This record gives sequence, structure tokens and C-alpha cells, in this order.
Amino acid sequence: MRVTVLTLFPDAFPGPLGVSLLGRALENDVFTLRIIDLKQFSQEGERVDGSPCGGGCGMLLSARTLEAAIASLPPPDPSFARQCIYFSPRGALFSQKTAHFFSQQHDIVILCGRYEGIDTRILEEYAFTEISIGDYVLMGGEIAAMAFIEASVRLIPGVVSTHDSLIEDSFVASSASLLEYPQYTHPVRWRKRSVPPVLLSGDHEAVRQWRLAQARMITRTRRPDLWSKYVASKLNAT
Repeated sequence: MRVTVLTLFPDAFPGPLGVSLLGRALENDVFTLRIIDLKQFSQEGERVDGSPCGGGCGMLLSARTLEAAIASLPPPDPSFARQCIYFSPRGALFSQKTAHFFSQQHDIVILCGRYEGIDTRILEEYAFTEISIGDYVLMGGEIAAMAFIEASVRLIPGVVSTHDSLIEDSFVASSASLLEYPQYTHPVRWRKRSVPPVLLSGDHEAVRQWRLAQARMITRTRRPDLWSKYVASKLNAT
């Protein structure tokens, strides 16, 4: 996977993408990360941003600056579709299913907005896909880009050595939209709190049933929206 990030703040990268398993994958070229500083592409005598036409608060990244930055990229490999991503509250909500799709892509370009955003004509001209990572507002797209990259890259085969840990993640298809069950490790007793006895029983079926019951209870109480999807999936399967 080749990931290119266009940003006003190149020093923000690689950040957490450069440590632990993601950092190892980066060192081993499982994915590459190219950071483009948008400030290098401001047109002579112009700022990288401008005020919104029609009035309003804040500033927008200039279409001419962004055009020059995008034009500097090497042409896409004709064997692979280039995926151009822009993070915006208007976009479809990022999900584990989306992360699975992008984990299989080979050429991803991410444009990080700042201030009030960017000139919309860039999104239209270069067919950017808008994605939202949640119903809240950040100062820019850099943190969203890191979350997107980590969620996608960790699903590339070999990045996480234990395949079962990916299967048991929250939101994976095999969990039918259930949140993950509680997890415990040693010591068995800590601050008057003990590991549930069933997890120490050695009865694998009992453990499986307990974990399923816990996942159902947590999903039902904390995420009614996911619980409704889970119930519907079970009804459709019968």
C-alpha cells in the first residue's frame, strides 16, 4: 500500500504510525508513507488559503495551491485505481467494513483540510471520496488521517501476527455488529476484583457462551443502534 498525505503540517507524521506494529510495517515497506507539505505549493504572491466567497468565518485552502500539490504526485499505476480521500462531516461514516476495503487498495491519497476546509471544486475535479470518522469536529484532517491509516493498515496480512485477534475485534463481520466482550489477564485477583471463574474453567464452550452473552449485553446497553442491526441479522438468517 502506498499512502500519500497532503497536509499543512508535515511534522505531525508519522506520529503514532511510526511506533509498535505499524512502525515495523512502515520500516518493512508493508506500506509506504509519503508526506507532502502544502505550503510548498502556494502560488507566487498568494496565500495557501482564502476567505469564503459570499462571506463567513474562517479560511479555505486555495484550489490553486491544492491543484499544484496534486499535480506534483507521480501518475497512478494503471494496474490500480487511485483512491483519493478527504475527511469531512459530510462524508460517509468510516467503519471496520470501510477499513477492510481500503486495506486492499494500493494507492491512497489523503488530503488533510484545515481551518474551515477547502475549495469544493478540488473535491469535484479530482473525484475525492469524503469520509467522516465521527459526528464531531477536529481542527484538521491529520488525526483523522492517522486513524484511517492505522485502521486500514493493521488489516493487511502479516501486520498483526495473531489473525484471531482481528477476527474477534469489535465491528467485524463475524461478530455481526456486536461489541467486543470484556478481557482479563493475571493476576486472578486484583484490588478485590477477580477474573470471572468461567474464564479459568478450561471449558472452551462455556467460555465462548459467556463471551457471547457479555458481547450481547454490552452492545444492547451501550449501542442500541448496533444491537438492532444484530437482531435484524439473526432474524434474516432464520
